[in-house]
Amino acid sequence: MVWLSVALGVAAIVIIALSLKIFIIKYSLKDVNEQAERKLDTDTNLLILLESGDRDVRRFVRRLNRSLARMDELKRQYARGNRELKESVTNISHDLRTPLTSAAGYIGLLKKSRLDDKQREYLAVVEGRMEAMKKLTEELFAYSVIVSDNGTTETEPINLGDALEDSLTQFYTAFTERGIEPQIDIAEKPVVRTLNRDVLSRIFGNIINNAVKYAERDFGVTLKENGSIVFFNTADGLDEVTVGKLFDRFFTVESARGGTGLGLSIARILTEKMGGTIFARYEEGKLVIELKFIK
Repeated sequence: MVWLSVALGVAAIVIIALSLKIFIIKYSLKDVNEQAERKLDTDTNLLILLESGDRDVRRFVRRLNRSLARMDELKRQYARGNRELKESVTNISHDLRTPLTSAAGYIGLLKKSRLDDKQREYLAVVEGRMEAMKKLTEELFAYSVIVSDNGTTETEPINLGDALEDSLTQFYTAFTERGIEPQIDIAEKPVVRTLNRDVLSRIFGNIINNAVKYAERDFGVTLKENGSIVFFNTADGLDEVTVGKLFDRFFTVESARGGTGLGLSIARILTEKMGGTIFARYEEGKLVIELKFIK
């Protein structure tokens, strides 16, 4: 019986020691978790500090700090590269504006001069390329301004249905030329959100303009009572991978159609700045873009 008592005593000591170790590990991990959350919320460069007697926990914290330090460095590199890109885009668009404006003036003078049919044909091609370049520089400049603007914008209660109808009206001619009759379904009850009217118009315009360029035979939009706005059009040439890149800056499905690859990217930036969400998906051969602003 003595050996049994000794065995039970040893087992009790081991259980108490293990319980104490588990308690220390749980307390340490809780502290690590709280410090990690504070670090992520405040975006500081402080490391996680831990006073623990457990060797494995200390090793884990050292590795975690190395990973966090690497993450901070990558974030700084990204911010620096993004800032340099914005500055480059702004400078390039500004540098291109002056010569393009000058060239457009000379084209205007040439159009007034005596040209034969072949020369006028060539001049029309040059003028078309000039307009495409002007559009690109304007989009580049607009993009650089939008992504750099961290200020607040004036907001007001806006009826989303009315704003959507106004934007669709502006593209009536474009839809007619493409032989497309939009399918419009707007909620009967007014859907009102507090937003900036000009910014909302820009978002709608960019999405609809993209549809005008790439819609193959149809286009539709639905405004639901919950504030969700769904745009859709047939797009047989797309797939889920391509759709996942539509909001990436400078991404275009077909460069031949004159897109800059910035329209939907700008729409996403503006939507998120006003607290909304926007995403795209591919369903049964249709491109679906859903936009939503919460109350």
